[in-house]
Amino acid sequence: MENVSVLSLFSLPDRLFTLHDYASGMAVCQAARQAGVPFWQQGKAAFGFISAPGAAGYLGVVWWQTLIKTIERQANCRFPHILDCDRNAGYAMMAAMHEQRLIVLHNDSPGTQAVRALYTQRGGHVFITRPPSFDLIAPLSDATHLAAHFSQSYCKNSEPAT
Repeated sequence: MENVSVLSLFSLPDRLFTLHDYASGMAVCQAARQAGVPFWQQGKAAFGFISAPGAAGYLGVVWWQTLIKTIERQANCRFPHILDCDRNAGYAMMAAMHEQRLIVLHNDSPGTQAVRALYTQRGGHVFITRPPSFDLIAPLSDATHLAAHFSQSYCKNSEPAT
């Protein structure tokens, strides 16, 4: 596996994919390879993964990390990955105890402030809103849609050019 440092705030990949399962993660890796997109270039990841909204609560931290590690082993590469903890500071603390570095936490309570301090101390980051991502729901995860995304033929803006 390529030895890379933990994702810094300034090196968030240009592409994030909402990851639901192993098959969709491997489809992303395969589509990137077929499109000639290097997984890492000049110390920056070409793409990363974000869990489904609130996945820390209904799937769990260990499940997420096992999924990511399995994809990384198969792809022979490390990927930046973000676990969505929704509004639950408890899930965020559990994720920190399992060395999750990047999370989403939609909350501004005193507990959230403690979570932010802990993640900062450990070199991680707490996103207060979900970064934009390409959601790999089944109909969109087929090779055609992924190839179009990597070749940038999908529109970047929702507004037509004038």
